Amino acid sequence: MNDFDAIRGFAGASPGQDLSRVVSRLTKRDLELIVGPAVLPLLPTLDPADRSGIEAAANRILAERPLAVFADAAQRRTILRNLDPGKLEELRHRLNGDPAGLAEKAHWPTASGFFGLDPADAASVVAALPVEEREVGFGLFPHQRAVVRRTVAIIGGGKGRTVVHMPTGAGKTRTAMHIVARALNEAEPALVVWLASSRELVEQAAETFGLAWSQLGNRTVTLQRFWANFGEPPTALADGLLVAGLAKLHAWRERRPLDFQRLAGRTSLVVIDEAHQAIAPTYRALIDGLCGAGADNALLGLTATPGRTWNDMEADRELSDYFEGSKVVLEAGDDDNPVKYLLDQGYLARPVFKPIEYTPARTPSEEELRRIARADDFPDASLEAFAADTARNVAIIAAVKGLVERGHRRIILFAVSVGNAEILADALEANGIASSVVTGETPAGRRAATLRAFKSASEAPMVVCNFGVLTTGFDAPRTSAAIIARPTKSLVLYSQMVGRATRGPKAGGNETCEILTVHDPAFPGFGDIADAFFNWEDVWNGE
Repeated sequence: MNDFDAIRGFAGASPGQDLSRVVSRLTKRDLELIVGPAVLPLLPTLDPADRSGIEAAANRILAERPLAVFADAAQRRTILRNLDPGKLEELRHRLNGDPAGLAEKAHWPTASGFFGLDPADAASVVAALPVEEREVGFGLFPHQRAVVRRTVAIIGGGKGRTVVHMPTGAGKTRTAMHIVARALNEAEPALVVWLASSRELVEQAAETFGLAWSQLGNRTVTLQRFWANFGEPPTALADGLLVAGLAKLHAWRERRPLDFQRLAGRTSLVVIDEAHQAIAPTYRALIDGLCGAGADNALLGLTATPGRTWNDMEADRELSDYFEGSKVVLEAGDDDNPVKYLLDQGYLARPVFKPIEYTPARTPSEEELRRIARADDFPDASLEAFAADTARNVAIIAAVKGLVERGHRRIILFAVSVGNAEILADALEANGIASSVVTGETPAGRRAATLRAFKSASEAPMVVCNFGVLTTGFDAPRTSAAIIARPTKSLVLYSQMVGRATRGPKAGGNETCEILTVHDPAFPGFGDIADAFFNWEDVWNGE
């Protein structure tokens, strides 16, 4: 007699068991139990001695739905009794136990291999489907979904206007794309125009729409980019989204008023990112033109700070009036402060605000302070003086080194000027800290490469020194610290800079972040982001 091997069975045999050989040994009654009463009447009526039809059906069931057979104790015993010689012992050895449990979840991957079956295909055949959660590709948090519902209730019919007010980092662009997708899904054709002022904002909008529409859309539409040196004029666009820079669309309107009027007539929804820009005279005329030509004229403003300034009540009132006093504010839980709620729940990183102190090389004159007080923001001459202050720059470099020593890996530094950004980056490199500069003068290719590296998973510390281009629309959730070296009187601008580092763990960011602001003695400054969020509540009657 041939020797027995626990892996291959008897000498000369192949490992495993061909189930078709088992089927050929089964009695007709055994085959009828496998095939089942629903199939038996449908078998070909051949010679009663001909088993080909019922064996073919049994072979298919064992190949496609094996668990339907092996989960039945009687049928399982029948199969095991009819294995080739030595195969039952081989199967017992593979399972490290009684083959009666071969259909159990823990044993089936091994048992299915023994029978030459695909465990993935076989495992899908079960008596009852389990309860399972299904993730979505472009979902929203509960508080974001509530914003969508309340906004659609105001402008969903193609009329009206409102501002969606969410803290920077809370996902206002993602939330707004759900509103855009609804507008496009509910009418065909439909045209939505998305307006923004900076390259980062329009690029972010276009990229986000591409992700959103692939999950939320109901047809193929056109995404047209129109900003800076990119994109053809949107003369023929009729169904989809136009993402346009404010300045470029305004210039095209001036050159081709009739084409603009036709575009406006096809537009059903206008979205303006950073809504405070809507009442600037030039852009107000542009938006009025877009919203005033067609049957539908809904207007949606997006903002992280609901006012245009921080102390000009008339300007804030004008912005409120322009949006008909309607505002959808992010509300969450029982807390009347949404920023605090988002911090407590982990949607926003908890910011730690610290000053960067230094002894300035100069003291501002009374005349300079008066000029600053009269102006909307710090004049260029004052900014140049800040940039040239060596003591100030030394303090900034020391602050960055301290952040790196405390474990920060992605740091954004808002410089006073282009030249100041270059000087600080050079000094950081000399101190062994990888640094790049991104300004309005940076070539597009280099800027894109810099931002890709900054968003990468590398653990090497990186600093982006920038001036004027990363205050809004820059989405790098791993950023855990921001240094605000650029003095500003604008709470809007300050909040945008702070927001670059405030993404919490539930949004792919950090538990905490550090916001270091250079303290320039004798000049205006700002405090906590939560205070900034509610600075304008008295001019809004809310929704």
